[in-house]
Amino acid sequence: MKHLNSGIVVLALVFLFASCKPKPSEGEVSKTDSSSVEKPTAEKAEESKLAYFKAVGTEPFWGIEISKDSIKFTVPEKDQNFAVAFVKPNRAMDANILNYRVKTDSISLEFTVILGDCSDGMSDRVHKYSVKGILKRGDSKEQILTGCGNYIIDYRLHDIWALEEVEGKKIDPEDFKKGVPNLEIFAEEARFSGLAGCNSIGGKLFFENDLLRFTDIVTTEMMCDNFKTEKTLVKALESTTRYELKDNKLYLFNPEGTKAIFRKVD
Repeated sequence: MKHLNSGIVVLALVFLFASCKPKPSEGEVSKTDSSSVEKPTAEKAEESKLAYFKAVGTEPFWGIEISKDSIKFTVPEKDQNFAVAFVKPNRAMDANILNYRVKTDSISLEFTVILGDCSDGMSDRVHKYSVKGILKRGDSKEQILTGCGNYIIDYRLHDIWALEEVEGKKIDPEDFKKGVPNLEIFAEEARFSGLAGCNSIGGKLFFENDLLRFTDIVTTEMMCDNFKTEKTLVKALESTTRYELKDNKLYLFNPEGTKAIFRKVD
């Protein structure tokens, strides 16, 4: 467990990113034909408002929430709270470090999110990220921010999911005497368990916005008729990097394509 660093580290991190400018993502264009843009659904609009990262700090107390459409800063004095449109962060090339810079006519906020255990000094809870930044309001003195944060796993993943397809092959329920392979995802605990077809399966989840990884996967080791399918499923989970939820189905992807499709179990 490491404790929060001093303002000197904050300034060093800010200097590190000072010369970095966000680069357009691959395939990004400066203008888009409005007729080709997919119209947002109510579900997508709601999803864009969900905070996927939350940070807190003390001395003084403050909070930051990041969603797909905004960055919110809060303090106990509610009239000092503000929200700005989401900006894409700069990412360090050799480390899990993200730097955000937002600016309005009256406010300048820059903060860095760094992977690594962090103690908030208020509880025994260990956060997975430290957050360091600088806030400046108008002509007032700069405020150094030090705190801790965590990514919030999409609550919609919290359910039981039955496997329908893996590596492009449809699953036949008749092939599994113990029941169709399934996963139960515990979002708040960042873990999962379930049935790989014959053997039990479990592990942890690593989540950052749209990034989803299944880690530390373990299974029991009974030999089964469908052991080959179990191995294929485990490899599909291990290689997953991204997910989508649509029509009560969970789609798992990596850069090669769709790895598995699960159906929500009511």
